[in-house]
Amino acid sequence: MTDNTSIDRRRFLQATGGAASAVAVAGCLGGGGEGDTDTATDEPTDESTATATEKTTRPPEDREKLDKTFNLINSTMSTLDPIKATDTASGTVIQQVFDALMNYPNGEVEVEPLLAKDYEVSSDFRTYTINLKEDVKYHNGDTVTAQDVVYSFERLAASENSRRDYFILAYAMNVEHETDSEGAYVPGSLNMEAVDDTTFKMTLTKPFASTMEMLAYTSFSVIPEGIVGDIDGYDGEMSHSEFATQNPVGAGPFVFENWETNTQASVVRNDDYHGAVPFVKGVHWQVITDPDAAYNYGQNKNSDLASMPTSKYDPSKVKIETTDDKGRKIGTYGPMRNGETANYLQYATINTFYIGLNAKNVPGPVRKAIAYAMNQKEGVEQVFKGRGEAAYHLTPPGIYPGQAPAYKKHAEENYPYGYNETDLESARQVMEDAGYGPNNKYEVTFTTYQSDTWQGLGKILRDKLSSAHVNMKLEEAPFSTLLNRGRQGNLAAYSLGWIMDWPAPDNFLGQMVPNLTDTSEGAKGFYLDWDDAEGDASQRAADAWETIQNNPEPTEDAQQKRNEAYVTMEEAMWEDMVLLPTYHSVSERFAYDWVDMPRTGAAGGSRMKFNNVYLNDRS
Repeated sequence: MTDNTSIDRRRFLQATGGAASAVAVAGCLGGGGEGDTDTATDEPTDESTATATEKTTRPPEDREKLDKTFNLINSTMSTLDPIKATDTASGTVIQQVFDALMNYPNGEVEVEPLLAKDYEVSSDFRTYTINLKEDVKYHNGDTVTAQDVVYSFERLAASENSRRDYFILAYAMNVEHETDSEGAYVPGSLNMEAVDDTTFKMTLTKPFASTMEMLAYTSFSVIPEGIVGDIDGYDGEMSHSEFATQNPVGAGPFVFENWETNTQASVVRNDDYHGAVPFVKGVHWQVITDPDAAYNYGQNKNSDLASMPTSKYDPSKVKIETTDDKGRKIGTYGPMRNGETANYLQYATINTFYIGLNAKNVPGPVRKAIAYAMNQKEGVEQVFKGRGEAAYHLTPPGIYPGQAPAYKKHAEENYPYGYNETDLESARQVMEDAGYGPNNKYEVTFTTYQSDTWQGLGKILRDKLSSAHVNMKLEEAPFSTLLNRGRQGNLAAYSLGWIMDWPAPDNFLGQMVPNLTDTSEGAKGFYLDWDDAEGDASQRAADAWETIQNNPEPTEDAQQKRNEAYVTMEEAMWEDMVLLPTYHSVSERFAYDWVDMPRTGAAGGSRMKFNNVYLNDRS
């Protein structure tokens, strides 16, 4: 996502200390982090997962014996307010302190109730009645009520501190509400109510198939009514600054302890948690933004999970022992520099990293020549050291219609620029047909986030394109600079990525709706100016998006219509080549032997609560 306006408020995610320094946006736009190494953990086998569950019911005397702090590495945090956070570093801590109505258990994409006990949906799929668990306590001792849900959702829609208002208003769930003459939300007009202390009801403008998944997002965390006075009708028990930096009050498995900007953050166990009470005494995150420094910190065993930047990563040290029914690879990595062998977990998360090609700034023949020159498989293997898979669609394999098998089949049979190959003959031909040649080359600048890996991929492309009448210049820009230039339409070719807000293709393809890519209006989607491309492909994409919007119901018939429209948008994107899918990163965990925690799912480690982490005696 972008940063501060409408859909621009999606969170951009900077992968620091990870597999590569690519940048992605979580449910957001991002620069690419190949490999997206989690400084979290390797996960246990099926047997140890069962053991971890048993550990949550051990008697108090055993709990005391295991009273250790879970030490991790994090990147720079920005806030602890769930409605303001747009970065993964903040979201990881927020996930431990706050609870939402629903939850992605262990980062899985199949949601389950958390503060909710159960729910009902009306026959027209618009009205949701949610029953809350009873007697759930916040960290300040207050009881969680339906009135708190109303207040929390109103803050999400109306607070000046909210960067996710579009989640509950027009872009996603679209809870019924009023707008003023300028189309802005009228505070207090959301169609929702507290029927009683434990019953919450809300009505959407139209059905939205991913409603319950959205309610698991941290932006929908529930906080005590009136605790912050940043919306009409509430004076607030504390200032927003105090709540967001010094005293965040939630109902999560851990209680906030302290946060020192750019240094560290800590939480401690919530002994009154309504779910499985954590075994660890607390969680401590050391903020380290330099990949080499993070690597050294982990190798010195200051972190329970080792950081493994691509520059230090050796694929030959990975030994896969088994693959589970979700496709997660489990094994070992090592020996590492410190002589230890880590438990290793590799799992696919829902993301896509890409090269954007602005249609206003890069002619169609040049965009296609770049696509012909690209060999996605080569890039993954040579630049990203195999820490991902080649991408041919914007929609990741895990949520593509028909999932991975259909994704691969459609790409193999239909991708027009060469599947897992470079086609320089076609690249030259498309340029020559447009009037370019050895003495008339087109010059294009490829701007990447500050990343050795993306620059490495750029060098491969540059060298290939030199024989196809294209002079590609490479430049790096700080992440925030790249985003600002993109919004203003001042990029030609550039690298970014997108990580899911919710697990459905519309979360990705919604950023490709042609009119939303218009940089003259701030580009609420990707920075592509697709509406300036010649031909009718952009109109086909717009029509397909309208079909998606007109069939939002969670029914098989509506899903089939959406699936067909998703594929239409992917093919239109190929035709105009305004976005070149590059790779889908995999996440990896390198955990020391004393760490026992559940395997992470496709929603990723930032969606995982740590109340089932179990630390044995360290070696």
